[in-house]
Amino acid sequence: MMKWFSKKNNLDEMQELQLLKIESRGFWIGFIGLAAAIAVQAFLYGVNSAGDMFLGEFIVFLCMGLYLIGNCLRNGIWDRHLKATPAVNIGLSLLAAAVTALFNAILSYRNFQNVSAAFSVFITRFLMISIVLSVTLTLCSALYRRRRKHLEEESDDIES
Repeated sequence: MMKWFSKKNNLDEMQELQLLKIESRGFWIGFIGLAAAIAVQAFLYGVNSAGDMFLGEFIVFLCMGLYLIGNCLRNGIWDRHLKATPAVNIGLSLLAAAVTALFNAILSYRNFQNVSAAFSVFITRFLMISIVLSVTLTLCSALYRRRRKHLEEESDDIES
């Protein structure tokens, strides 16, 4: 079996770029697909009763997210289109918190048919998630800036 595998790259630069695009699309299809599967199962079966049902999907989703974050920070990459600024971090935190809190409020209303309970679930989840995400994104952007500075200093040392 090992004789079939060669360390020599059989692809030219164009094929390598195409393969990277294919792998990237495949990763994002899997990531979004797992997120959708978790959301649909939680909506159909409820969060409490489906907890064990989508534990495997959640573990794979979590590992994919941690892999992506870890490698992007290690390589000094933040995003193609967004800058690592406090305003962007807060805006993304508020958006993600609103979407997640709304999803939880809808689940709460579906399970208990109580508008005030659903509203309190929305407010509680919104505040908790927005604070946790803001702190996490602020920490990650600080790590990104530090790593970026280190990589730039390394490249300056190599050029000198």
